[in-house]
Amino acid sequence: MNYMTHALGGVAAGLTIITTTGIHDPIQKTTVMTGAVLGSLFADIDHPKSWITHKVPVAGTIISGLFKHRGFLHTPLFIVITWAFVSILIPMWLKGTEELYRTILFFNGFIPGMLSHLILDTLNVQGIMWFFPISTKRINLLSIRTGGFGEAIICAVLGAMLFGQYKGIF
Repeated sequence: MNYMTHALGGVAAGLTIITTTGIHDPIQKTTVMTGAVLGSLFADIDHPKSWITHKVPVAGTIISGLFKHRGFLHTPLFIVITWAFVSILIPMWLKGTEELYRTILFFNGFIPGMLSHLILDTLNVQGIMWFFPISTKRINLLSIRTGGFGEAIICAVLGAMLFGQYKGIF
């Protein structure tokens, strides 16, 4: 999937978090939504030509050199490790500060955004390794090609579904 489809998946993840947690403050909503959209794009930092690699070129070049595309960064295990890292280390670094609350809000969007990326890539012909490291078998539910007609349909349906939701949330 391309960055626009993943970003829409991130918006869906962010809206889900905002509505299920009952966040009403516009700044808090924006923080969660920013985290969700960036989380939805983050996994592709392992691809040298991805949108996020172009926005963060040094990190993107290093990470895409270390990790194969749709490898470890595209697994639920990576999301769990990221969540554990954030849950343990961020509160220690920002102990007792206002910044801690904003950072937690950001990652409350970022982690579901990452999950939305995996779900969308499961619709791709290449799939992802849902059970890594137990299995390296790639699972795909559909055979949609990146940039193809099928992705355009998914992007349009996601956009249409989110339009009314997003308009009402902010």
